[in-house]
Amino acid sequence: MSTDAAGGVSGGVRFRLGRIPVHMPWSSFVGILVIAFFWLDSFSLDGASSTQTVLLAAVFAVLLYVSILGHELAHAWVAGAVGYPVTGITLWMLGGYTSYEKAKNSAGREALIAASGPVSSILIGVACNVAASTSLVTDPRAHVLLVALGRSNILLGIFNALPGLPLDGGAVLKSFFWAVLRDERRATVITAWSGRVVAVLIFLVPQYIRWRQGGAPDVGSILIGLLVSSYLYSGATASLKQAQIAERVPTLSARALARPAVAVVHDTPLAEALRRREVAGVSVMVVVDAEGRPRAVSQEAAVEAVPLERRPWVPVSAVAVALDPRAVIVGDLRGEELINAMLAVESQLYLVIDADGAWVGTLSRHDVEAVLAGHR
Repeated sequence: MSTDAAGGVSGGVRFRLGRIPVHMPWSSFVGILVIAFFWLDSFSLDGASSTQTVLLAAVFAVLLYVSILGHELAHAWVAGAVGYPVTGITLWMLGGYTSYEKAKNSAGREALIAASGPVSSILIGVACNVAASTSLVTDPRAHVLLVALGRSNILLGIFNALPGLPLDGGAVLKSFFWAVLRDERRATVITAWSGRVVAVLIFLVPQYIRWRQGGAPDVGSILIGLLVSSYLYSGATASLKQAQIAERVPTLSARALARPAVAVVHDTPLAEALRRREVAGVSVMVVVDAEGRPRAVSQEAAVEAVPLERRPWVPVSAVAVALDPRAVIVGDLRGEELINAMLAVESQLYLVIDADGAWVGTLSRHDVEAVLAGHR
């Protein structure tokens, strides 16, 4: 799987393949154990000991993860070839994903990156099957490993080609609708809903086929089906939320979201500062130094914690949090420009200034996030 969003997974093992950082969180090692367990019966060779069977299953599980890494390296190679810098590969319990930075939005490039994954998996599977059929492979253990790897990689390629996000086939389908509709957000919505349908069918269809054939319910297949389907459904839902956020980004405006504030000198008694705030009809007090330069912003929780009888004796600076001098936003910024400016300086609070450098209020990260989440 490929994605232009970096994952926030921590812990595990990290290494590099050339310039590409690879991360294996602890869940990937759990995945290796799960794969080895469910494929155990496939390696019960005639006359083989149980220890050999377990070892073969373990070797297969590790090699399958190597194949998945090959799948992700295909994404990474194509992404680099089309000019998208690759930031890393993550392998986890149900597969992996490649993170890269978009140099520019391009439906064609996205389709190429996405399609490279399933194609690479199928090619790896075909190569394993061809190797298994040659006369050079005489050891039955090597033969059974190659056959299992061939079958599993081809199935992995077909599975990843299914037409719904977050699968690679969904990303290709999204690129198609994106090119036709010339609207990436609408294309994402369509293929995210397609991904939800695919997720439900992946669970229901095998159970239906088993029922039609007169088979009894299998707890193992039900659990695996639920695990895979829930992963796909949650991934499709995440894509849908991202599309909704993308729709709200253009509505962001630093000036519109800025909270008007009144300036108070740092040593002003809290009671007097609150009086000035009430007269000004605002909710925020910006604490300035003797030269009038903004230094801090009042915190309502800290204000409320000061008893009424002590407010004439407590300076307003005691209930304020310092402003990061770099956290300054121009009021004319909108949409992606506003988000990029906020990402450049991580802060919970920003000072909003006009074109002349005069401050007009404060901008809270929480208010921006509320707009993106649809809560405002």
